[in-house]
Amino acid sequence: MPIFNLMGAKTSNNDINSLRTNAHYLEVINMFASELLKTRTIDEVVWTVAKHAIAKLGFIDCVVYLLDDDNEFLSQRAAHGPKNPIDLDIKNPIKLKIGQGIVGNVVLTGVPEIVPDTSICERYVIDDTAGMSEISVPIISEGKVLGVIDSEHPDKNFYTQDDLRILTTIASMTSFKLVQARVQQELLQHRDHLENLVEIQTQELRSAIDQLQYSNFEKEDLLNEITDSITYAKNIQTAILPSKKIVKKLLRESFIYYKPKDIVAGDFYWLQERNDKVLFAVADCTGHGVPGAMVSVVCNNALNRSVREYGLTEPGKILDKTREIVKEEFEKSGKEVNDGMDIALCSLKGNQLKYAGALIPVWIIRDGEIIEIKADRQPIGKHGHQKSYTTHTFNMQEGDSVYIFSDGFVDQFGGEKGKKFKIQPFRDLLLRIQENNMYDQKTIIYKTFEDWKGTLEQIDDICVIGVRV
Repeated sequence: MPIFNLMGAKTSNNDINSLRTNAHYLEVINMFASELLKTRTIDEVVWTVAKHAIAKLGFIDCVVYLLDDDNEFLSQRAAHGPKNPIDLDIKNPIKLKIGQGIVGNVVLTGVPEIVPDTSICERYVIDDTAGMSEISVPIISEGKVLGVIDSEHPDKNFYTQDDLRILTTIASMTSFKLVQARVQQELLQHRDHLENLVEIQTQELRSAIDQLQYSNFEKEDLLNEITDSITYAKNIQTAILPSKKIVKKLLRESFIYYKPKDIVAGDFYWLQERNDKVLFAVADCTGHGVPGAMVSVVCNNALNRSVREYGLTEPGKILDKTREIVKEEFEKSGKEVNDGMDIALCSLKGNQLKYAGALIPVWIIRDGEIIEIKADRQPIGKHGHQKSYTTHTFNMQEGDSVYIFSDGFVDQFGGEKGKKFKIQPFRDLLLRIQENNMYDQKTIIYKTFEDWKGTLEQIDDICVIGVRV
């Protein structure tokens, strides 16, 4: 046989061996990924690494270490080989300080390491039996080391760069699932804590109810306490609303008609000044009374953070960030929360008006006509078809008026037939009072509502803002 044929045969055999190795690695990775998807807890994740990754690679020894909560020690959490004689137990588990041994050093550097001969490595720490070569790969998430996958072998120079590559891949897959498992664990703990608090408070409430059955005096005391608590909540809610002084300073020709249904409200108005822009909004949160007020505090805080912490001034981007913050806050409970808010948010700089809305439009009145800019059909909160909010720009003219409002006014029952006020009469009302100044407009709107409502109960919170350029 010619020499080139022999060389070709040799090269072909190497290629075949390489393909077989890669095929085996791919099979192990696929199997590991399938098993990893089934895991829910941290223990399940690390034992899946040991049993369904390392064992399948043919390594005779492996230990998975995880950092403790204080980031001081590495604990052995799963193993394959001599350290794991039976089931999911670890024989004589040890702890290593950060920086101790080869494993501890890998945590410090965040760099995987192959030690071909441990007998000449001063950092080597003997666990159960001495190995002659060692490979140690960090498990990293967002630059932070969570743990280490470590394997030893009785032969020198056993581990190769191929071994390093596949262990690095396994470590990367493991890091994602570990973070997910830790978040799930924290959510469950938070849920259990909340459920425990609810149980305690429920027991206390039942006890209070039992006591109230024997004493009208105690009932009256409790009612006063509840009223005082709600009144205190009103003081807190009032404190987060812009003061009359601030409103007058930033919106010279304007009015705010704000009428909660109960002591506290789900509606609120909001005002900020940033980069010579005046931002103002009307928001209608889920519910009214105490539940609505609790949601309004979360939403008000989210608006403030979007502007103050993230430096946003464009209405659409403010609403995008506000929605993100509100959803994050509600998701902390570990339970599905569908609360949120509708909002109209305006930015005014000179004669340029920018607007973005979640289910609440803006009306601009010019020359006796109403120009309506419609809102995006999605609330601030959880929504099935989420998209970015649209910022609309409108050049104002002297004498133009801007109105944003919640639905409490138009939905109010009243009049001779006890029907809703509705949107068209409200449009007619605003057009009719354009010759009046903003103070008189508020007075007319207030009187119109009271006359319409009559003796009927107010059904919802009301918030109307009018601004004249």
